Formats: sequence, C-alpha cells, structure tokens
Amino acid sequence: MTNKNYNWRALVFNPLVVIIYGIGCHYLSLLAEYGGIKLRVPIILIIFLSLLLWFIGCLYWYMVNKYNKNTQEKKPSYYLNRLSQFIFLLSITSLVLITLATGKNIYHSGTHSQGRLAFVINDLVNKRNISFDHDNLYKDDLDGLFKDLESKIDLPKELYIDSHFEVTFNKEGQITSLYSFLYGLNQKSEVETFLIDYDRSKSNKINVVLNGYTDSTFNETARLQPLIDGIKHLPIKETINDWDEDSFGIYYTGYRSWGFNDSSVRYFNKSGVTFPIASADEEITGYTISVYAPNEPNITPVRFIDYSLVKSSLKEKVAIDTHESSEEEYYYLNEQLGYQLRVVDAALGSRFYALDHTSDGGNTWVTINSDPFLGELGVSSGITFITNDLGFIGLAHNGSTTTDLYRTTDGGRTFEKLTFPPIEVPLTDTEKYNPFDSPEMPYEDNGSLSLLIGQGIDGDYQGGSKILYRSTDDGKTWVYTTEIK
Repeated sequence: MTNKNYNWRALVFNPLVVIIYGIGCHYLSLLAEYGGIKLRVPIILIIFLSLLLWFIGCLYWYMVNKYNKNTQEKKPSYYLNRLSQFIFLLSITSLVLITLATGKNIYHSGTHSQGRLAFVINDLVNKRNISFDHDNLYKDDLDGLFKDLESKIDLPKELYIDSHFEVTFNKEGQITSLYSFLYGLNQKSEVETFLIDYDRSKSNKINVVLNGYTDSTFNETARLQPLIDGIKHLPIKETINDWDEDSFGIYYTGYRSWGFNDSSVRYFNKSGVTFPIASADEEITGYTISVYAPNEPNITPVRFIDYSLVKSSLKEKVAIDTHESSEEEYYYLNEQLGYQLRVVDAALGSRFYALDHTSDGGNTWVTINSDPFLGELGVSSGITFITNDLGFIGLAHNGSTTTDLYRTTDGGRTFEKLTFPPIEVPLTDTEKYNPFDSPEMPYEDNGSLSLLIGQGIDGDYQGGSKILYRSTDDGKTWVYTTEIK
C-alpha cells in the first residue's frame, strides 16, 4: 500500500471535507428529527452542493493531469506519503462512521413517532385531503359529505363512531366544521379507521387520517347510519329559525339514555313530524341527534330521537353525555406536537376520557388511547409530557377530594397508575392518617422530576400544606423530600 501515491487522495478526502460533511449530516439529522425546512434545508443544500463541486473539481484536475503527457509524475516522499495515507484512511473511516450515525438517527426519527420525519411519512401514507363540494346541509344532507369522501377513499358499508360526530353550520346551511372518528370492516373483514376533520376557515378540503387506533367493539349503539338517515327527515332549519345566532351545531354519539320525562327530547318520524315527550313511564332511550348553538350555552339543545327505531329490539344503553361541557385538557410539547384528554362520556358528575395526539398544531387529532385512565371515571386534573414518550395525566375523584396520577413511557399508548410512599400525620393521640392524596403534575428540576402532593379540597391539615417528592428514574418511583406550608 505504501507504493501508492496517497497525496492526491489525502487532498480530496481531507479533514476539512470531513468536518463540512459532518456539519451537513448534523443538519440533516436535525431536519429529520425536528423539521424546519426553511431554516435547515438551505444550509444542507449549500453544504452538499459545495462538497459535490469540490469532488467534481478534484476529478477534473485528476483527469487533466492523468492525460497530460507533458506532466511527469514525481515520486512522493516516503514520509509525506505515509502521512497522506494516514490522513486519507482517517478521513474515509470518519466519513463512513458519520454516514452510519446519520443513517441511524434518520431511521430513528422516521419510526415510531420519534421525530418529525415519522409524521411526514405517516401523513404521506395515511393522510388524504379531499375537496368538500357538497357542503350544504340543507341541500345535500350528510350524503353529500360521504359522496365526496368516497370519491377518494373506499368506505365500509357500515360505519361506527368511536366517540362522537359533530358538525357546525351557518344560517344558509353551509357546513363550517366537522369532526368524527369512524371505523368499520372492509371487504376483507379488516378494521379500518377514518379520522375526519374539516374547518372551512382554514381550508375547503376535508382532512382524513387513515389507519388510526381503536379498540372499540362493533356495538349497535355506535352505528352512524341513524344519523345519516335522521338528517334527511329532521326539520333542522325550522328548529334554529328562532335562534338569534350565526353558528349552529349537530352532535351525535349514537344510542343514548335521557332518563325520564325530559322536555328537551323530541321524537321524529320519517315524515319529518316532531312531537315532544310529555311524560314517560319508561326510561327515554334511542339514537339521538342533538341540535344546539355552540356559541350560546343558554340556548337549550333540542335532542331528536327517531321514533321508528324506539320500539326496536335494541335495548343497550350508553352513558349520558353533554356536548356543552368543554372539559378537554391540552398539552403541547412544541408548536406542532400536542396531546388532548377528550371527554367521551359523562355520568353523575364524572367523565370518561380518551387521549388524542396531534402532529400539526391541533388541526387534526388521532386517538392513541381510548381508555388512558384504565377504566376509571372522574374529572381530569391535568396532563403534562416531559418528552415525546414520558408523560403524566391526573384523574380527580369524589369532587376533587382525591386524585390519581398515571404515567406513560410510550407516548400515551399505555399508562400505569402510580403509588407514593405514604406520609402519616397525627389524627389523635393514638391514631395517624395520610392527608396527602392529591398529586399535581410532575415537573423537571435540576435533572430530576419533582412533584407536589396536596390534600384535595377537603384537606385541612396545617392549613392545607403540601409535600414534595422527587424521582430520579423518570417518575417510576418517588422519594419524600419535605413538607411545604
């Protein structure tokens, strides 16, 4: 190997080239992980175009000298050649290692929602933008919506709602927004999901995200078809005629229970005739379509039940829910990545939540966990994410007298309920108890996690003091630190 002339090779692959290539790969890794096309792409292009011009220039210089018969190749100095050999081999090795490391980082950013690249790939594979041409609720019903959807995607014959279907529209009947997460079985009996989102103020296209996650069962109570059929017969325009509002909404969660003698519930038939329920000897249940004013909570929503389906054999019930409550909890890691605890059902003052995720600043949401609180009911007490994977959510019980804290290490796909070493204080001369039962959201503090645990709204020990816990293993275990008065 020492007989070869390494001077030219060391010139082409020199340490400066390695450094410039490393900087370009670094920006390429940052682009894959965090995005930022306007900021990073120009730098990447300048760096790699400069390297390309350098190599082309070196190749041209080599070819000119190789075929120049008047040029006589001088035998390189032995020591200079050995030094050039060392520089060349070191540069080549460094370039290979930098390339492998960059490839690993890009692969990591492109898989399992670890970086911006993963969301770009996911959007290319699973996201569709569909023109919304039949957008007038009065003229096209909801058939127009699904006609536009089916122009670009194949929908199952029977669709089910994962949580709710919500539409807003103006006085003229033009749909201004809609949201729903639907699922069904395709011809191969495989589950397909469709997150449908539309906001007319931002775009005239419907955003559809495919291949989301749902563990919902194909329950008759969640059928979408009663809504599609009901919209054709309901006197929606007449219902909102006396409401002095510019925006109106339709809310549907499937088959619901309304208790007894609810004056806000009306039956309707396929002739479009509606009639109130003056009294009820049995619980009022049925596929319910709610018409409401989203910007005026003082206007009582009108809930319509299809009378033709009331006397069907279907007897399954669902929990009472109200669209009026806006109790969703949000947390954004940055301008694009965020999480939402969304109310799915409500009963007797408690809520049942699903966890949604957004990668485009809240324009679209995907349900990643339909039961983050592991079957428990209550009221959300907060949500926070330390990293893309590590996060915490809280659920308050009994009017916020106690709270449970849940932890995830996989970006919200699974959660575990946390326990804390109890701190007992005197109740009487012979008895002790632990008044600290309401943990707040953890936060980063000097390389570890800190957490305050209060006493809930019924706590009166030491004037409602709190205790501080710390964790050095990302919140898996906690150690008592001090009491804060």
